Amino acid sequence: MADNLHPNTSPTNFVAGLPYDVLLEILRLLRPVDLLHLLSCSRSLSALVNEESTWRNLSTSYGLHDIEHFGGRSWFTIYTRLLLPYGPMLGLWAGDYPYTGGILDVRLHPGDRHTPGGIVIDAWQFRLLQPEDLDGPERPEPPIRTPRVRIDFSTASAPHEIPFVMCCCNKRLTPAPHAASIEVLSPTYQGHFLRTRQGTYSHPDFPSSQSHGWLDKSRYPHLRCRPSSVEDQTPQVSQLHPRIPIVFTAPTVYKKPTAISIHCRHGCVDRIRPFLGFDDVVPSAPRYYPLRHDVHPDLHPVSNDWHPRLLVGLWLGSHGPHGTECLYFDLDGTSSILRAWKITGDENVPRGALSWEVDTGVPYTMSQVPTCALEQGLDDLARYRLFGGTGTISARGYLPHQTQSTAVVLAVGEADTSKMIWVEMDECSAYQRYKVRSG
Repeated sequence: MADNLHPNTSPTNFVAGLPYDVLLEILRLLRPVDLLHLLSCSRSLSALVNEESTWRNLSTSYGLHDIEHFGGRSWFTIYTRLLLPYGPMLGLWAGDYPYTGGILDVRLHPGDRHTPGGIVIDAWQFRLLQPEDLDGPERPEPPIRTPRVRIDFSTASAPHEIPFVMCCCNKRLTPAPHAASIEVLSPTYQGHFLRTRQGTYSHPDFPSSQSHGWLDKSRYPHLRCRPSSVEDQTPQVSQLHPRIPIVFTAPTVYKKPTAISIHCRHGCVDRIRPFLGFDDVVPSAPRYYPLRHDVHPDLHPVSNDWHPRLLVGLWLGSHGPHGTECLYFDLDGTSSILRAWKITGDENVPRGALSWEVDTGVPYTMSQVPTCALEQGLDDLARYRLFGGTGTISARGYLPHQTQSTAVVLAVGEADTSKMIWVEMDECSAYQRYKVRSG
């Protein structure tokens, strides 16, 4: 662009002369350090610091419309110190805990009389099923959200100080809110393995070369990227014949993308991981990856305008005794195969594994519908689109010789609900599309 400027026109003056809406878009795309540098290069641009309307317009793109509870700070300070570096994180993040995975929900909190405005990071947990629950109909349940980390100005002693990252866990576990850190980590080959008495087995990469359609690379925070640690615990565990299988870390052949990690001296975020019946000796904190949020029109599956791509996105599904788990439905761009990848998992079929796949290009006919489908409440088959395929089942550990495929039928009866019939097992999994909560 500089090659086309008038000889007496500097790049900075050229930017300052751009239309207001174009200038806003440029400011929105800059990293914090680059934005502040640009504003200091020109008098006309530095004047923008005092134009609150500019920073308010940029802040509304993150959903912030009121700064009453931000301690009297300006729109400029809130945008440049809080929203610009941390705002891209808003949304869901998937963790690579072995087997179970985990989800963080990053949301904007405008504040109230008791709590300052800022960004809150909630951890998802699902209710543990009780024995009596297994006798009732299976249906996915909403997650229990527990605030774990806050990013706000509550401890800043000056109006222009940077926001403070702190853990806000249950006081029974930690004495008081305390300092935490959020790091952006470089790509890595690190992966997980399981060591048993019989040998060493690889754990599904997360993301993997096959399962990465759920990754949203546009949502990384504008923070300095740190090199990921390199660990190879193979020598320490290769000679062991453990009574309880051991999960350890070592490099794999697939390079995982950039991630974030959250740390504090009490290990608060790490403490919330679901129970795992294996010994976990991985020394590093989990990596979290941004989950894509897909928005589709509400079309009933029997509509002529309906297409299988409308199923793409994050779903909550009932998975027998394991309770509710999260899956990402992904449609192969080169075929008609719809795959359900586990974002959270269990000791049988873990996170990162393929739960099932169906061919949406070959709909089931009425004569092909298994008898068990009628027993699972699919009595009015004309209301459903049916697709056949295979599902994954496994014994505990997800070892190669324990993993099997079984026949399944996907029944799509509403825009946001579906059922998976496990034909040979005579069981049904119910799915509910995840929708971002309002407020």
